[in-house]
Amino acid sequence: MDKATIAAAPPAAAGVVDPRAQPPDQEAAGQAAARLRCACGACLRAATLLLVGYSFAVTAWRSRHEPRDLAFVTGSCALLAALLACLRRAESLTPASPAGERRRLQASVWALSTALSCAFAYRVAAVMPPVLAALVWCMTASVVLTGFFMLVLCKDQQQYQAVDNVVCDAAREGEPLDKISTADELV
Repeated sequence: MDKATIAAAPPAAAGVVDPRAQPPDQEAAGQAAARLRCACGACLRAATLLLVGYSFAVTAWRSRHEPRDLAFVTGSCALLAALLACLRRAESLTPASPAGERRRLQASVWALSTALSCAFAYRVAAVMPPVLAALVWCMTASVVLTGFFMLVLCKDQQQYQAVDNVVCDAAREGEPLDKISTADELV
């Protein structure tokens, strides 16, 4: 071989092997494992959807003669489905996603979780003595206000950005993230 052929040849042909390259049989096994995980995830989602659908149908059937109960069950399921859809969309955002979209999703998640919290607090407070009902509403208000501050008003998200940077750096380097195991390491 002449020097031009060696220079034009890929590194594997010149005797240099990419250390990250996997043998074909390992690569095929990795792809098969990824397909299996995807299929298992799809089956798990389908089973969960069937279970939730069955639970909703049974509960709706039991409360068919009580319009308020039926409205509560239907509304709660609709709010929960919308919340899960917003969370799924929020998880698919990348660091390069527009900040406006991220803010709208955060506000949507807060509004949906607030509606769910208030609906459940209303139902629980209705069967409680007045003092405990007031306590339920105070706890709900504190959760709603804290969520509003953290998701909607808090523009200083340096803590979240620092966590994102650590995750991105570790993902680039291929290293697993170390978790703090003891309280002594926090000091």
